[in-house]
Parts: sequence; C-alpha cells; structure tokens
Amino acid sequence: MSHATPADEPAPANGTDPEESVPPAGIQAAAAPATTTAPPKTTPHNPKRAVPVLLAVFLFALVIDNGFKYMSLPIAEDLGLDINTVSLQATLAGIIIGIGAVVYSTLADSVSIRRLLIVSVILMVIGSLIGFAGQNSFALVLTGRIIQTAGLAAAETLYVVYVTKYLSKKDQKTYLGFSTSAFQLSVFIGVVGSGFIATYIHWTALFLITLLAVIALPAILKYVPKEQPAGSHLDVFGLFLIALIATGITLFFQAFNWIWVLPAAVAIALFIWHIRTHDNAVVTSEFFANKSYTFMLIVVFILYSVSLGYTFILPFLMSDIHGYDVAQTSLIIGPGYAVAAVVGALSGVIAKALNSKQAITIAITMITLALAVPAFLVESSAIIFMISMIVFVSGFALMYAPLLSTAVGNIPPQKSGVAIGFYNMTINIGVPIGIAYTARLAESQVSFASGLTGASTETAGTYATILLILAAIAALALVLYQVFARILERDGNPAERQAVEEATDR
Repeated sequence: MSHATPADEPAPANGTDPEESVPPAGIQAAAAPATTTAPPKTTPHNPKRAVPVLLAVFLFALVIDNGFKYMSLPIAEDLGLDINTVSLQATLAGIIIGIGAVVYSTLADSVSIRRLLIVSVILMVIGSLIGFAGQNSFALVLTGRIIQTAGLAAAETLYVVYVTKYLSKKDQKTYLGFSTSAFQLSVFIGVVGSGFIATYIHWTALFLITLLAVIALPAILKYVPKEQPAGSHLDVFGLFLIALIATGITLFFQAFNWIWVLPAAVAIALFIWHIRTHDNAVVTSEFFANKSYTFMLIVVFILYSVSLGYTFILPFLMSDIHGYDVAQTSLIIGPGYAVAAVVGALSGVIAKALNSKQAITIAITMITLALAVPAFLVESSAIIFMISMIVFVSGFALMYAPLLSTAVGNIPPQKSGVAIGFYNMTINIGVPIGIAYTARLAESQVSFASGLTGASTETAGTYATILLILAAIAALALVLYQVFARILERDGNPAERQAVEEATDR
C-alpha cells in the first residue's frame, strides 16, 4: 500500500475551503490508516504561478508526441517499411507514455516536480538527437523515439499531478478542463504541423523541433517550486509486469502471433498475485474493489483503443483512395481537434446541462456514429471524413471529464494521484494497442464488409471494414458502460452520485 497518508498531503492552496480537502464519503478504496502524524508539507506561496509553465510544457510535449504518431506514413515511405512495422514508433512510444504516467506520478511524491521536468527535457533532447542522427536506420529512429518519449511522458503527466496535489477542488476543475483543451489543441497542432513539415521539409525536422524544449528550462527553474516530498515507494516489479502485459498484447495485435500471449498471460497472473500480496504495489487490490473505478477502467481501455486507431489509419485511407498527401489529410483531421478544444473548454457549461451518465452516453454514441457512417461513404467526398473527425474527437473531449470523475469520484485525496496515474496509464496503453490492431487489419487487407458498405474496390472495402470494426468496438464500450451504470445505480453506489454532483457543479 502506498506510504502516503492523509497527514502526508500538502496543505490546501491559499483561499481553499477547508472542507474541500476532506476525503469524500463512500468506499475508501486503498485508503491507508493514518497511524502517525507527519508534519504537513510546505506548499508554494502561490501554487498557481507555476501552472502556465507546466501547461506550456504539457502542450509542447503533446504536440511532439501526436506529431510523431501522425508521421507514420512519411516514415514508412522514406524507409521502405510496411504499415505494421512503422506503427511500432507509435505503439511502443505509447506504452512508454502509459508506464510513465504511473512512474512520474509516483516519483512526484519523493522527487521535486522541478527536477523531474528538468530530467524530462534532457531525455527529449537525447532521444531527438539519436533519432535525427540515425534517420536512415529505423532501429535508431525507434530508439530515439523511445528515449524521447520517456521525457515527453513526464511533461504529459506532471501537469495533472501538480494540479491535483496543490490546487483546490474548485480550481482543479478549471485547470483539468484546460488540460483537456490543451490535449485536443496539441493534436490539432501536431497533426497539421507535422503534415506540412513532412510534405514540405522532412519528417526528421520534428526531431529538431523537439530540441526547443530547452527554452523552457529557465521558466521551470524560476516558477516551478521546490516541494518537500514526503517520500514514496516506486513499485519497479509491478511496473515491469504492466510493461510486459502491454507489450505482449500490443505485439500480439501487431502480428496476431499467439506466442506473445504467453508472456502477457504469465505477467497478468503475476500482477494479480503481486497486488494481492504486497501493500506497496503500484496499485492495491482495494482499488479494484471499488466498482466505479474498475468498471470505468474497462470502458476506458476499450474505448480509447479506437481513439488514435482512426487518426493513424486515415492518412493511409486518404492516400490510397483519394490521392491525398499527408499535408492535405492533416487539413481533414485538424478541424476536428480544433473544435474538440472548444468542447473541452466548454465542458463546465455542458456539465451544468448534462449529468455524467448523459454526457458519457452521448459522447460514446457520437464516437460510434463517427466511425460507422463514413464506412458506408468511404469513396465519397473528403468532407465526410472532416465532419466525421469533428464528431469523433468532440465525443472524446465531451467524455473525458465526466468519465474520469465517475472513476475516481470516491477515491480519497491521498490516493487520487495513484488512481489518476493508473487511469491515464490505462488510456495510454489502450491507445497503442488500438494502433497495433488497426495497422494489422490494414496489413491483412480484411474486407469482409465490402458488400455491406457498397465499396467498389478491394482497397475501399478494406478501409470500410476497418471503420466498421472500430465502430463495433466503440459500440461495445457503450453497451458495457450502460450495464455498469445500472449496476452502480442498483447498488446505490455513492461514487456515481458524487461524480454526477461534481460534474454538474462545474
């Protein structure tokens, strides 16, 4: 069990209502009893001063991360790779992001966030230099991407950790909403920017752009405070098992080779044993006794596997069917993320009109339809895909806050960092797995739905079938969410009621 106790938590920021720091009622998942009283940590005089710096680094890291995920087509063309192989630079990096979400959120309890950000910039620079210098070798490009992503993961994680640790509940809602908008904006900038960079400069230029991260160092040193960490335990073995599970599943979907199932299955069994028998595991079994948390993790894992599967496959679809280059395709994808950034910014207003269940249901329905409709119009105007992307990404933007609120609504504050870290890790492991199986479906040229969709060519039939498969996966997530929501309502789960109340208060 984590060493953090309520007494170890930082004091509320200035102006915080004392009642906001009281753990919520309900199931006290993974709450450790406070046996000793430790002196409270000293918080920054004005913790909000560091937020703009953290948000800027957060946005920059996301832009680079999403830019490279969109670079798969030009990398494949330049290095002579098939779609399955080139997807490794997105899938393995995604796993690093997922594991990093837990590693950095845990380290933030014992290492200064400022130090972690400095390390993240160093890793970005080293990885980018390796990738640029080895641009003619996919092995070196992949190595550079993995090291670079280890740095990006810190920047992507620490903003959320800082906000949840040092700002009041009321401020958290505002600044977490900013993170949702920043994510959508980053994809817009990353997709459109990398599309034009790849077309008119060269895809390797994105490695050089990453070096601009060093510009943030003076602001990090000036504004990000030196906390006085209480100390925490990093569960290296547990994280290793998670990495093994994620890698095994990802590589299975990459090649549908059952040999990868064996290490994943062994790792799953060991992980279950580990969290049941070790109190200082990355998460404990008490977390999974919390129905709302466990149920939402299942929904999140399934649903987010389609989130970048669609974005990953669309450049290949637009190139093969409509003859678009990556810059033209980026203008098809980009508007969706621009609109989604606005939806994320308006999440507080939307939450006043919709409770969590309504918002999540509408959002997943939007995602499903955004995948299903273009499957029947795959050879029609590119405008269809632009509209589809707007609906698709806006659905994810609408869903993020209420789904997270439902998942962690009754997790005590002293455990919220770990809970959110594991939640984000689930997202970031689901994403590369989705890219992997989408790439594999394209590589295998699956086209069983050609007749149903009216596709006139085998290529069009393949892409139409892939879109229908992704839509079916999203629909499965919707069905599961409805079932889980009814179970929570039937049991009178207080977490669901509280999550709805918090969401409607935004």
